Amino acid sequence: MLLYTKELVAPRPHRGQGLLRFKQNLLRKKVVNRLRDSLSHSTIHGMRNVFLERHFWVRCLWLGIVVGAAVTCFSLYSVLMHRHNEQLLVSLIDTTQLPVYHIEFPAVAICPWNHVNWLRVPDATLRFMPRNADSELRETFRQYLLVLEQTTFVNFKKASSLSERSLTALASLNMKTVINYLSYRCDELFVPDSCVFDETPYDCCKLFVPEQTDKGQCLVFNSLISEHSRKKQITNKFYPYKLSTAGEESGLQFTINLNVSYLRAGTKLPFGMNLMIKEPRQWSNNMISHLHPDTENFLAIHPMVTETSPNTYEMSPKKRRCYFDHEKNPHYQNTTLAYNRENCITMCLHQAVIRICNCTTPAFLPPIEGIRECGILDAKCLSLNADVFSYVKVRDQDKFINDWRRGHICHCPDNCNSRKHLMTLNVRKLDYDRNETNRVIKAQIYYGQRVMTKIVTKLKYTDLDLMANFGGIVSLYIGASAMSFVELYVVLGKLLWTLIREGYSKAKGWITLA
Repeated sequence: MLLYTKELVAPRPHRGQGLLRFKQNLLRKKVVNRLRDSLSHSTIHGMRNVFLERHFWVRCLWLGIVVGAAVTCFSLYSVLMHRHNEQLLVSLIDTTQLPVYHIEFPAVAICPWNHVNWLRVPDATLRFMPRNADSELRETFRQYLLVLEQTTFVNFKKASSLSERSLTALASLNMKTVINYLSYRCDELFVPDSCVFDETPYDCCKLFVPEQTDKGQCLVFNSLISEHSRKKQITNKFYPYKLSTAGEESGLQFTINLNVSYLRAGTKLPFGMNLMIKEPRQWSNNMISHLHPDTENFLAIHPMVTETSPNTYEMSPKKRRCYFDHEKNPHYQNTTLAYNRENCITMCLHQAVIRICNCTTPAFLPPIEGIRECGILDAKCLSLNADVFSYVKVRDQDKFINDWRRGHICHCPDNCNSRKHLMTLNVRKLDYDRNETNRVIKAQIYYGQRVMTKIVTKLKYTDLDLMANFGGIVSLYIGASAMSFVELYVVLGKLLWTLIREGYSKAKGWITLA
């Protein structure tokens, strides 16, 4: 019998495998055998060569190729993840042939340049003035009407003249009540039976209703702002109205009677109109057109629909730069108006009035409950801060633009689903007959074409795109698929089970020996 002082060895049963050692690490052998058996038939390219090639250097070469391909694969995947996490948005033209009847016809507001019907001033004097008013108080009231004659929300500068007079006796006057009482009525402006919509004649006073805007009280068609308009929507399922065709004489037509007797004697302001095109749920729009006396106006509207894909819901509005209808802008409160950028700016400016003058102006802006209305005593504050109320600044604008105007910063992103109206106005001078005595303004508002463009904004890289691109990279570099990863998880599960079982056996043996 031969004795060995170090280690007992014997020839291995297979040729070329050297000596067979006793006291070797059985756990390591099990793990290696498990890996060889599992990965020798793997669907991941190259793993079979790593374990089954006869020569060691060939196995090392294939291992390096597999590792290099895997590193390249996951490096490109990290680039994809970075692009996905950037949440880039892209705007695409979804269609240029969307029929116009998919959207509501815009609201049309008629706002006279002169807000005061001076034929009604004597009645207003008896209604709003004290019974025993002296001549000075009557003159103060007249100066007040001169200010209201051309005042809009963005034009309070004329109110500075009132600060030089005694206003205590008129402190109880309600600005909105006075303005609305002196505003033009529907039957005073429109020529009877002159209103036509969608080639159907209408009573003008059934189409146009009084409504507050930042220009004061206007006569508005197809709106949902006033209570009267909202009631009309309940009784008429087709309101707000839509239009299916385009071209002249297909939309809204009306004629305004130029009655100069309504104007103040000696005024230099002609009897003209502001024409405002806005959304039915929009309070006002700063983009207006002018209807001059003795003209025929043809306004062609070219709508464009902009929508944001629902796959951006998980993005923050700050990064998306827009708000959906179900989202709440923290800077847009104290109102029931639907959110859009114009409504948000309107409420933002109203908050500025409250902060600076401690009152509200419901004659021009949406009412806010619980705060008093600005009166004649607040005229000085409104005039001194007219440049704040008339100018909206964008965030960080002062870093790039040297602007002396104070303005007011409003945090009002766009609404994610919006409509833009591009307008083309053609005007021609009216030629009256020799026997014609009435002067008028004629207008037509219609769609310029029967179809419109729809733009959709969506995420450039979604989760589905990430998965598809990752699958393409994995297949390209290591020939793997979803089943390959399932196999890999099964192999890892088997190895983990082997280690747990061996550990349990050793622990049990130690307990037995103890």
